[in-house]
Amino acid sequence: MARPKGSLNRSTIEKQRQDNDLDAIVANAVVHPLREDGWSNILAGLGGSYDKALKTTKDDFSIIDDDTLASIYMSEGLGRRIVDVIADDETREWITIGKNGKEKSSDVINDALIKLSAESIYNEALKWQRLFGGSLIFIGAMDGRVPSEPLRENQIKSIEFLKVIDRTDVDISGSTYELDARSPMFGKIIKYKVRIYVGSTYMEKDIHYSRIIPFFNDPIPNKARIGVEEGIRYFGMSSLQSVYEDIRDLGGVTQTTVNILYEFIISRIRIKNLAKILSMEGGEAAIAKRLQVMNTSKSVINAMVMDSEDDMGRDYSTVAGLPELIDRFMLKLSGSTGIPVTRLFGRSPAGLNATGENDLRNYYDLVEATQRNRLMPAIRRLIDLICAWKGIKKVPEITFNSLYQMTREEETKVDKTTAETKQIYVNMGALDPDEVRHDTLGLTGVVEKEEMEPTEEDVNSLKEKPKEETE
Repeated sequence: MARPKGSLNRSTIEKQRQDNDLDAIVANAVVHPLREDGWSNILAGLGGSYDKALKTTKDDFSIIDDDTLASIYMSEGLGRRIVDVIADDETREWITIGKNGKEKSSDVINDALIKLSAESIYNEALKWQRLFGGSLIFIGAMDGRVPSEPLRENQIKSIEFLKVIDRTDVDISGSTYELDARSPMFGKIIKYKVRIYVGSTYMEKDIHYSRIIPFFNDPIPNKARIGVEEGIRYFGMSSLQSVYEDIRDLGGVTQTTVNILYEFIISRIRIKNLAKILSMEGGEAAIAKRLQVMNTSKSVINAMVMDSEDDMGRDYSTVAGLPELIDRFMLKLSGSTGIPVTRLFGRSPAGLNATGENDLRNYYDLVEATQRNRLMPAIRRLIDLICAWKGIKKVPEITFNSLYQMTREEETKVDKTTAETKQIYVNMGALDPDEVRHDTLGLTGVVEKEEMEPTEEDVNSLKEKPKEETE
């Protein structure tokens, strides 16, 4: 194979080095442009300046404004579903206080949570967090101070309410940041200025951060923060931001399908000398009258009256391939949101032996991770304050209940396996039948064995033993 002109082999370079002929090396060397590794084919246009794939680039993004987000949530069912479904799943099975919920303090805390409607309040806060990028829960703790002052946790007389405030009602520019780099709150807001609507009354309030439970959404990279609204930079971006194009594409496909259905059947009428009639004076009126007579006769006698040389037919639009095309866009949106098709669209799994169980389990793992990382700190903060209010010194354990609910058939299999296991333990003597009965029936208390009267054999055996052994 011929060596490219100007290239050097190793022996030539070595010889020139020995001769210290650096100028010759530089003069004969070929400088190749820096390029990424890949395949190229000039004849096929692969990897060259005519490669269409290399011309595809990502357009600059634009932040969705709050009015558009609110409009999507109010009028676009799929956008609302994306916002609500994860928030609903995070709070669907709620929490258990204490080990198995049987500690004495568990009832006290649960009663307080029910009184404050905590489950629905947290659900609402999570929805506004996902829609607008952030939200707050204002804790109505009565400690003798106004909301703008720090909360005295050891002097809480009661907690009267929980109020949700979304990001759009937070005046970030009017809020106060902690500027002391030695403070654990450095760079965070220590006093929020919020707008609160109570009925038709609108008011502004300054609220200290100790009376607030904040909810933050997906953060924005530093490279993309320039020109972004301060409130979005602080709380995070909407969950609809990264999937907006996919929602728009699926909406465009479905709307196009609707338009096709509107024109699914098109009547075709052939009229002899149509062009000649239209060119004559009053031709358009004559054609319109003729069509009107045809339509009227069709309505009256359910037949079409026309000239012997006229003709009428119907053209049908084809919808072949549309269901598969829509499915592909649905899968794309499902992948972007991380929500399975079965959960996002409420449809049954398709395909041979398809159950969707693995998809749901993976999705529930994602939701449980979000519960641990984002929801747990917010719940623990409220329970800490309830414990301070109720005088509970040791804060009980908090666990999220499992999202995966077994079917009746699965529960029956588990009960059968448990019963067989207990039977084995009873046969081994490791468990007492009365203990198993109490545990199975959900009875409480200590199982006391009945005292049995000694048999005649027991009495005789005692009499046969020496006196010192029986004493």
